Amino acid sequence: MKMTTLINAVIMAAMLAIPGVVFAQDEEQPPLYVAVDCMKSTTGDYRDVETDIWRPMHQELVDQGKINSWALYWVKFGDRSRCDFYTVTTYLGHEQLNAAAAFAEAFAVVHKGKDFMRAMARTWASRQHVATELWLAVDATQIKQHRFAIVNMMHAKDPDAYERMETEVFKPGHQALVDGGHRSGWAMYELVSPLGTTIPYNFSTVDFVDHLNPVPMAEAMLSAHPTRDLEAMHELLGLRDNVRSETWALVSATGGSASE
Repeated sequence: MKMTTLINAVIMAAMLAIPGVVFAQDEEQPPLYVAVDCMKSTTGDYRDVETDIWRPMHQELVDQGKINSWALYWVKFGDRSRCDFYTVTTYLGHEQLNAAAAFAEAFAVVHKGKDFMRAMARTWASRQHVATELWLAVDATQIKQHRFAIVNMMHAKDPDAYERMETEVFKPGHQALVDGGHRSGWAMYELVSPLGTTIPYNFSTVDFVDHLNPVPMAEAMLSAHPTRDLEAMHELLGLRDNVRSETWALVSATGGSASE
């Protein structure tokens, strides 16, 4: 299967991607892995725990080159009974992905004089870490500043055909929406783990937006493919089942490294 690798992205995220990041497609670049952690908040200060304690730690790890990015999203529209927040951490290449976590060291740098175990106890009390999924970035447009990530979980029986459909047919339409100011970006990911018959999806796409207004998708597709039939392009959507779509609101994210 063709895997177009991507560099300098997040979210969502995401999916997910970091606001303002450009996805640069280059076969020689290392793959971008995305770890998505499902969190169920158990106290009212969980958001503060992530933004006050963990975001500075992840920024330190970004600055050290140990991770590529980190972001926190809240489920604005979707089922919050299992996960009401998601953290999205990206790793550029296998070296970052396989590196040992250095949270205690990062804590000592950014929270000088504070008690690491006390901060961890506050973290554990504030949320339940429900599950983690690992994704591989496949393709994307430029990702601009965004407030929301619309996360679409897909199941494709023929992964190769589905991947070609998204990258060759629908990506140009998404790019037209970005160019027209209707959308902040689009990205596609393939699930790496977990896998099996109990997992109802194997791909995801993410629409990054600054507003939740309807977008002129039909017009964008015709603009990107002026010689193709719109109905025929729409029929290609039968190559996948849209298992679930949710809207996540961006809460906090790391920026670029200090050396940039």
